[in-house]
Order: sequence, then C-alpha cells, then structure tokens
Amino acid sequence: MVVGMTTVMLFLVLMILFINVVAFLTRNAASREVEAIKNERELQAQNRKKAKEAKETVVGDADEDIAVIAAAVAAYETECFARA
Repeated sequence: MVVGMTTVMLFLVLMILFINVVAFLTRNAASREVEAIKNERELQAQNRKKAKEAKETVVGDADEDIAVIAAAVAAYETECFARA
C-alpha cells in the first residue's frame, strides 16, 4: 500500500514539474497569440475598408458604363433612322 501511494505521489510531483517546465517554455506564447489576433483583426478591417471603397468605385464606373452604352445606342439608332 505504501509503495502504491509513493508511486502515485511521485507521478503527481513529476506531472507538476512537467507542467511548470511547459509553462516556463511557453510563457510568451500567449502574448504572441494575442498580438497575432490583433494584427489579423486590423488586416481584416483594412480589407473591409478597401472592399467598401472598391465597391463605391465600381458603382461610379457602372454609371459611366451606362452612359457610354446609352450614347452608343443613340448613335446607332440615329444612324439607322438616317438611312431610312
């Protein structure tokens, strides 16, 4: 019984030791992970802003495209009706 309890006690002490070693080796990992998350959020915010600006530009380009197509149709109709 004493041997079993000693074995369990040694196992628990070794587990505590290993946990402390891992905690020591990864002490800066959490701060690096938080920094990476912060950078990712900033990058996503910039991408959303660029996408929004691009969308606004596309709407402006669409208006120009419509005007060009309307002018081309008007010129074509004028040419067709001038012959008749």
